[in-house]
Amino acid sequence: MRRLGILFVIVAACGGSGGPATTAAAGTLSRAAEEFAVSADRALDGTRFADVTPATLAAVLAGLCVGTAPLVDDVARSVAAIEAPAGAPGDDATLTEVLVAGVAEVCPERVAADLSAAYLASVRFAVEQGAGVAVDDESALTTGLSACAALDGGDPGDALVTIAAGLFGVEATIDELLAGGIDGAQGITAGAVLASSVTYLCPEHADRVEEFVAELAQASGSR
Repeated sequence: MRRLGILFVIVAACGGSGGPATTAAAGTLSRAAEEFAVSADRALDGTRFADVTPATLAAVLAGLCVGTAPLVDDVARSVAAIEAPAGAPGDDATLTEVLVAGVAEVCPERVAADLSAAYLASVRFAVEQGAGVAVDDESALTTGLSACAALDGGDPGDALVTIAAGLFGVEATIDELLAGGIDGAQGITAGAVLASSVTYLCPEHADRVEEFVAELAQASGSR
């Protein structure tokens, strides 16, 4: 089961990397925004934005994709403009992360100028959705870059080893990690960092990581 914990987020994130590469067609943009909004709706449960419908969320995302101001400013304005009852301060941060992750998924060219922000939003979103271990932004970014360096000189297994060591201080081989060297929640976070790294920081390694994940999934299924 711990092995499946690592697979959970890696498979989900890599599977999502095949989203629309451009937003030239308004229809394509709208459909992509709707699909993301439906999948992300549960992330707002328990917040003051719990009653915001997927349709509203999709409309906000579509508007953000065609905005021209700095993304951070546009997202802040969008959060402030959504009608919702009062709630905890963290609720606005949650919606901000959802919107940034959505823009990164639906119209990645919108965040191309700030890939680190998109990467961090992706990690946070995946960790929260999968109930992983929360890590601070500096550690997440440093470890993501280290994972890319490991991929430059090695294979995806080396990258996972690097992530486990960087985030959790776990010094183990890839076989030891997959056999339970890290727990399920840590596995979710490690998977989120690996998947987000190859989506935003070093996409040249995305195909190799997808192959690695497929092999792990096949091996798990045969057990």
